[in-house]
Amino acid sequence: MPPLRIAGRSDIATTIGILAAIAYLLRDTFGVVWRWALDWVGIPQAWFIVDVIGCAALVAFTVECGLRRRSAFALYALALLPVSLLVAAGTVDASPAYLASATKMILPLYAGWLLAGVNLAAMPRVRAILLAACLLTMAGIWLDTVVVFPWQGFSVEQFGVTKAVDKVWTIQAVDRIGGFAGESTAAAAIAVFTYLMVHRSVRPLTALMLGIAVVVACYVTTSRTALAVASVTVAYVMTEAFLLARLRDHGAHRALAFGSLAIVVLPLALVALSSTIRFDTITPSLASFQQRIESSWQYPFLMLQDRSPASLLSGCGLGCMTFPMKYSAWSNWLQPVDNFHIVNFAMFGIGYLPLLVGMVVAAVREADRTKLMLLFALNLYTLSIEAFSPAFTLLAIGYATSGMCLVEIGSAGRADRRRFSPAA
Repeated sequence: MPPLRIAGRSDIATTIGILAAIAYLLRDTFGVVWRWALDWVGIPQAWFIVDVIGCAALVAFTVECGLRRRSAFALYALALLPVSLLVAAGTVDASPAYLASATKMILPLYAGWLLAGVNLAAMPRVRAILLAACLLTMAGIWLDTVVVFPWQGFSVEQFGVTKAVDKVWTIQAVDRIGGFAGESTAAAAIAVFTYLMVHRSVRPLTALMLGIAVVVACYVTTSRTALAVASVTVAYVMTEAFLLARLRDHGAHRALAFGSLAIVVLPLALVALSSTIRFDTITPSLASFQQRIESSWQYPFLMLQDRSPASLLSGCGLGCMTFPMKYSAWSNWLQPVDNFHIVNFAMFGIGYLPLLVGMVVAAVREADRTKLMLLFALNLYTLSIEAFSPAFTLLAIGYATSGMCLVEIGSAGRADRRRFSPAA
């Protein structure tokens, strides 16, 4: 069954959402290329044009989903934004650089939510851009293994802090390959999530061959999380296409997405069992996962208990415990957390719980199989990845969970739900 078409949806809001999605995708796909080229021609500020489009998407989300449709979760998410900024200013730092970076960080999530009821892959031009981004990302990864790019090791200064744009580093003596994105995790994420957005719009054999290429690309980048997600999802695509046709229906995809939400509580269980289960003894390649269990997943709560105990309930505010914090007075306490939901609990405290409920609602109500598969993949991915960078990953999270923004308040909302009709 195709995704739902929302009657009366503003074409302007849809257009802004699509433009924001394309802008974030193209900026992240060629992240280091844009940074290097803009710096070379003397206009590095042009990098932030995409963030201006993100601001426009936030305004469109406010008007379309908040004011016009009176979506319960949209209104809550909009109220949470200024509140969390105030908490961040009072708890972490009130510096403009920190607050601006925190706001800029979260914009892709609202841009993704703006695409509630929209199927990007159903639009030929958008589908072509998604497919091209996937192919060019893989081409960049391959080229990076045989060519020394002119931007190798390139860095920029942002808000007074030096930032490595092309990260040159190794893991277990193996180079991490970033391609045109400039960072291995970003390149692998873009390859995986653009593939999942378009895999249903190509022939099954093409989807399988493209999926195998994505798995290989993730292996080359050495991004183990992306490799695991790509392997699982491509195996599912192969099974539903050639072996078990019943896996294609909405019920199977909904069960997959809904069941994967249990991963949210998995870190708590693994931390509790850390004294009895050690993944690094199973295979050395799981040493980094063991480190997450013993250190990074526990760090936000230990740090907040020491510095701001009240933040264990209220959160420490937007941008806390992630990269904007390096522009704050708390920069010395910034460490990798490597879990999307733990970072959100640190930022928003118990205020994050309603958004988790919204993700459950999205899994239950969503009729688009692509979004359900994307939600499943993102739940796997965010178990060991923070996912606030690259921006396209955060936009993909918003896009996959955007179904929660179709839950509306009052009689107008009930009337709108009666006008939902399957797209042709």
